[in-house]
Amino acid sequence: MAAMTEGTETHIQSQQPQNLYPLSLDRRLLAGDAFREAKIRLENTLNVIERHYSTPESGVHTGLPSCPRCQSKKRDIHRAYCDYYLSNDQRSWYAENPWYKQEMNRRLQDPNIPLNEIHQFFNSALREHMRQDLSAVQPGDSTVVKDFKRKTSDLFTDSYQPRSMADILSAYLQNINIITGHQDATDLVNVLQLTTTPQERADIYIRYYCTSSWNDLPIVKTFKSKYARMFESGAPHDAVLASMRKEGEEAQALKIAELQGKLSDIKMAQSAHLKNKKRKEEKRERLQRLRERPSNSEMALCALVTCGEEINISSGTVTECAICEWHDRKGGDRGRVFYCSTRCAEEDFKAHDPDHTCMSENCIFAPEIGPPGDSDLQPGVCQSCLQEDHVEYFCSLPCYRANYALHKEQVFEQRGCHDHVEMLEFFRPAEGMEIIS
Repeated sequence: MAAMTEGTETHIQSQQPQNLYPLSLDRRLLAGDAFREAKIRLENTLNVIERHYSTPESGVHTGLPSCPRCQSKKRDIHRAYCDYYLSNDQRSWYAENPWYKQEMNRRLQDPNIPLNEIHQFFNSALREHMRQDLSAVQPGDSTVVKDFKRKTSDLFTDSYQPRSMADILSAYLQNINIITGHQDATDLVNVLQLTTTPQERADIYIRYYCTSSWNDLPIVKTFKSKYARMFESGAPHDAVLASMRKEGEEAQALKIAELQGKLSDIKMAQSAHLKNKKRKEEKRERLQRLRERPSNSEMALCALVTCGEEINISSGTVTECAICEWHDRKGGDRGRVFYCSTRCAEEDFKAHDPDHTCMSENCIFAPEIGPPGDSDLQPGVCQSCLQEDHVEYFCSLPCYRANYALHKEQVFEQRGCHDHVEMLEFFRPAEGMEIIS
């Protein structure tokens, strides 16, 4: 008998389908439901049969091998075991195993094969099914997980110290944390062992994966609600989990790309700020050098950072910023800005134009520097401030009017209360100055 059992198990190992394993979590749990229900159904049917043949209605036992009552009882018992060993339930553990179904059907149809031998075949096939399912290695398994699965497989095949499937499954669940990786997932697996229906498990999945927290962002709440509905509708656990992971990874990738874009913008802004700071420092150094010249010096440096050529501003014809000249003429402290040529003036325009930023921090054209280039709006200075010997620059009359109340409040804080009216003196180029750009 031992030799026959060993040969049978070797044959079973070679015939079991390899590409089915490992089964999904739902498939395992449904197979467990079907197995449990089939066992209960078998026990109930056998009890009904036993009660029936213990009554007079079942006939009289003749005592002969061909007793009709005994033969009828054997047929009823055989049918009960046929349903147990080979049902049409698509949840059964052997539903995707055509070889098992073919072999079991052959044995059930052969009257010369006793039930105990059929049961032995059933147990061997089930044991091999469990071994392959629990020990199947997946891509991404760590060395520790692979070692655990190998040891699990050895428990099924150890002929020196054979263990029942109940003992093996108990040992497997006691060490399931090796596969799950953390206690919450281990607790989930253990709780699922106590369930008997997909509806029970759906509620557990929702509590485990989709429970809302008071500090969840709206997007997280929407995410959890979406997948809670999928669990409620009976969607398979592994399919829902794969969808959750995919959406989470896509959202994470999008967030990373967004952050990288913001980081790039920050770096560009920082670079521009440093360049502008360097340009201003270089300009201040040049102006300082000019101030340190003898008082009778009438020389200036070209304002273009990359040029810096000296200019004789007493030569009669010079190129300079008209607004800065006007601002200086009104008593402002910005100073005049000269260029050695029109080309340098045009090249320096983008770098110099921010120096004309409206004094109001709430400029209505921000973040642009004043009104659009094609606008006929003129800059100006507050006349009331001029009377107090202060030059306060505004990019246009609309901006002055929009910010007048705030401007007046700031002026009163700086210089005390005085007669201050809403009046703007517009820009006028110096007499004889030709505006060329």
